[in-house]
Amino acid sequence: MEAGAAQSSRVLHQDAAGFTARTRGVERRMGLLFTATGIGLVVVMGVLGLIMRLTQATVIDLSPAWFYRIMTLHGAGMITGVLLAMMGALWYVLHETVPLRTGRMLATYALVVGGVLAVAAATLLGGFGAGWAFLPPLPFYAAGQWSVWSESVFFAGNILVGAGFCVYCIDVLEQTTATFGGLRRTLGLHFLFGREATAPPPQAIAATVVAIDGLISCAVGATILVGLLGRTYDHAVGIDALVAKNLVYFYGHSIANLTIYLAAAAIYVLVPRYAGRPYATTKVFVAGWMGSLVFIATAYSHHLYMDFVQPGWAAIISAIASYGALIPVAVVTIYSMTMLIWGSRYRWTLASTLLYVGFAGWAIGGTGAVIDSIIPINFRLHNTTWVVAHFHTYLILCVVVWALAFLAHLLERDADRTTSRAGRTWTVGLIIIGGYGLTGTWFVEGALGIPRRYAIQPPGTTGYSLVGSMFALVLALGFLSFFLQLIPLVREAWARRHYLPASYGGGWTPSSRRDDSAPTPVAPPTRWAAPLWSPSQLAFGVGACVVALAPFLPQIVDASETSTRYHHLDHAGQFFFGAMLGLVLGSLPSISRRLGDRSSIGLATVLIAPMLMMLVMIPRIYEPLEPHPLEHASYHLAMAVFGMATGLGATRLGLVTGRIMFILSIGMPLMFAAAMK
Repeated sequence: MEAGAAQSSRVLHQDAAGFTARTRGVERRMGLLFTATGIGLVVVMGVLGLIMRLTQATVIDLSPAWFYRIMTLHGAGMITGVLLAMMGALWYVLHETVPLRTGRMLATYALVVGGVLAVAAATLLGGFGAGWAFLPPLPFYAAGQWSVWSESVFFAGNILVGAGFCVYCIDVLEQTTATFGGLRRTLGLHFLFGREATAPPPQAIAATVVAIDGLISCAVGATILVGLLGRTYDHAVGIDALVAKNLVYFYGHSIANLTIYLAAAAIYVLVPRYAGRPYATTKVFVAGWMGSLVFIATAYSHHLYMDFVQPGWAAIISAIASYGALIPVAVVTIYSMTMLIWGSRYRWTLASTLLYVGFAGWAIGGTGAVIDSIIPINFRLHNTTWVVAHFHTYLILCVVVWALAFLAHLLERDADRTTSRAGRTWTVGLIIIGGYGLTGTWFVEGALGIPRRYAIQPPGTTGYSLVGSMFALVLALGFLSFFLQLIPLVREAWARRHYLPASYGGGWTPSSRRDDSAPTPVAPPTRWAAPLWSPSQLAFGVGACVVALAPFLPQIVDASETSTRYHHLDHAGQFFFGAMLGLVLGSLPSISRRLGDRSSIGLATVLIAPMLMMLVMIPRIYEPLEPHPLEHASYHLAMAVFGMATGLGATRLGLVTGRIMFILSIGMPLMFAAAMK
């Protein structure tokens, strides 16, 4: 479809026609599926949040047991809802230039929705109420409030959600690096250091950063969740509380953070459509996102300042990362996007207004987070409602608002008109007043030291909850007004449905018109380059296999029996041998050709095999085998078989993605050995 088709649009800026392509059916359908499901989940979780607030205000007489059930479901469900919506938004804008696969997206959807249903069953039916952060050992001390099956189903549900996000990240990383010619080119590093005159579009760079950090987070989350799932089967399993807390917060904090960065990648495409100015990739932009790549993965431990046994260097790194994360956000995204809008004769519609409002939510919520990450202040604000305030500010008034904006964008483009000025003024006004009123009461309570996660508030503080509940009702009216605004758009969009398929553009921009000044993307077949492609790399792999035979030596096996952790570490070494062997064999040209293009099988293997390996790595399974040499040897061989399947699977994911997934798969049993004692 010609890019000039945007010229007749009555909702986009007239100058956006040169870089905006007509929406294709697959992009529209995926965007609507994920965003509508995500927003629907957010609305349901918002109702549960209002019930909790009214309970704290003593307006509703809800038992503490049900309060904590709802709190657990609310936290997990809200993060998952915005994650779904923003995955749909990023896929929508990225699919214009990168051939992302629809099948992978549907697999992501099925896994995430299945995980949501499992978590809902565990909390509402099974009574699980240990909090969405599931910090051990609390899930295993139910005090009669929930059953073992609810623990298992809750952990399994979270594993499914993480697996769905992992499938999404693998597809994004695999396809972007194949399209733009390797990881360094895709991240814009060649452009940053002057080796190339052009770089990939902003959304591709941002999506690649999100995919890398997302895969790391999913690997960490799967490790601790599988360990806790094993603990429900074998109650003799011990847990290192500090290591487990690090893994839990690395996973939880990173996933919550990444929802914002998913959204940021989408607005690099959406906002220019209303400003009439394309958003260009600059060296400052590339440097900022390289900083975010590091900061996202290192800022999590500011949640652990109060754990006095946490190493001091971890707190220092976390403090620096927490402060540093503000610079790319403030300079690269918020400042540059507002300057893009400044003087542009911005086209104000329901979608574009919500996009603009979201910048304030990110700035204010992010500032509250940075204040909380300052160590002396954290001693005062730790586990108070200040924490609730800052993450609800950037979650509701930034990410959720942008999710609403994306949904409105889809429908406005389909209907080719926007809503009335009075209608959107009321909608946006109610959302701003209700949203900031709600989070503002939490900020005040946090400054006063009122704790969070309490079903029963301290005496004399229920008034704050009542005021917050009133503002939450105003916010709900804003949401209702938004949905009422969409009804005529849906009707008109349905009447105007006439979408035609369009081929991919040849340039690096969303436009289908070829830009001769931009280099041609590398052809997709490059993604099938094996992780070990040169003779020297294959030789290194063979040498690593020889060294990795050490965990099978009788002396090593006997020595590992003195400690559960050493035993787990020995199993990790056996897994590494198998994984290295599989990587070498799968990278040999003759074998690689025979294996062929089986990327989906490889993806499933690298996800499932390491988790199965860790699931059987619990004493209740392997201790009965130890008196029987043959069975014991077979068990150790099984560790290598799981590894070999992982290594072979990684070779089907290409050079970049295969290497990253191989490294993460090796790291999972090592983290498991550290956490589970």
